[in-house]
Amino acid sequence: MLLKNKESPTLIKIIQWEAMVMKGKKGLTWMMILLLSISLLIVGCGGNKPAEAPKNNQQGPIVLKLGHVLNESSPFHKGAVEFAKKVETKSNGKLKIEVYPSAQLGNDRTLAEGLQLGTVDMSVSGTATVTGFVPRLQVFDLPFIFRDAEHAYKVLDGPIGSEVLKDFEAKGIVGLAFWENGFRHVTNSKKIIKKPEDVKGMKIRVQEIPLHVSFWKQLGADPTPMAWTEVYTALQQGTVDGQENPVQTIYTQKIYEVQKYISMTGHVYAPAVIMMSKKTYDKLPADLQKIVVEAARETATYERNYIKELEDKAIKELPGLGMQVEMNPDKEAFKAAVQPVYKEYGEKLKVTDLIQRILDTK
Repeated sequence: MLLKNKESPTLIKIIQWEAMVMKGKKGLTWMMILLLSISLLIVGCGGNKPAEAPKNNQQGPIVLKLGHVLNESSPFHKGAVEFAKKVETKSNGKLKIEVYPSAQLGNDRTLAEGLQLGTVDMSVSGTATVTGFVPRLQVFDLPFIFRDAEHAYKVLDGPIGSEVLKDFEAKGIVGLAFWENGFRHVTNSKKIIKKPEDVKGMKIRVQEIPLHVSFWKQLGADPTPMAWTEVYTALQQGTVDGQENPVQTIYTQKIYEVQKYISMTGHVYAPAVIMMSKKTYDKLPADLQKIVVEAARETATYERNYIKELEDKAIKELPGLGMQVEMNPDKEAFKAAVQPVYKEYGEKLKVTDLIQRILDTK
């Protein structure tokens, strides 16, 4: 180390001269002391300078990871990418979002648990898959509780939606905004479904929440809870007869390859929610927190419009892809058949008043 210093040759000559002058054991001891003293002097005064602390404008952007379970053709992914663009633009590049589709960061439950632990920064998920964390979300999954999409938006983007999003905080998650998955419709490989009696005895894959199990049982079906990542194979192998999902999911996830019939029952409106780990959120400065919330809410409109366009396209193309489409099942009969579920879950979740507020929203 000393030999690399430009002053080292001169110092070494001094040391060599001292060594020649000094004799015996005592001289050697003094030579060692002199050598050590000169070395310390070089390091303290003439050595390499310590690195300067990086300036703010030299620091890279904050990078967060956002995961979801659907593929890159899905509205979740398109919405997440648009959200990432908005965040980067609004923050002038200070904050960047990396999007990981197709369950690369885990399934919905794993993602939600990761948000709580702080091992996952952000995720987009259908609300039904996170009702174990926020039970009141189930109220939005009551069959036929929303008259149409506009009714749903009025509820979710208004005071009721804001109130329910706050429930996430107690679980270590920040609910940023409601996005959309769309109205759910039933598919199967057996026959066309026109009325409630047609699903009796059918093994239908449902989401892993009790409310969905209850209303399919009410219709006489055999509901089978299953994680989304297992569904395609289960349909392909005949483990289940059918499943229910928004038409855009049926289209983008290629469910038409393993199912022959689809009935446009629209039995449940499926909101989605974009979430952030509270641990991640709390680490952001206030200006970036505001940007994240604003971008999430603004992207809701983009994502919903994307779904509308995609569903219109899918309905036209599904027959050519081998699916028989029933556009006019008896929705009133389905609605009447599942009414007992309202009473059951209104009492179980203690949301009877909330249900009425939703129904009364104009």
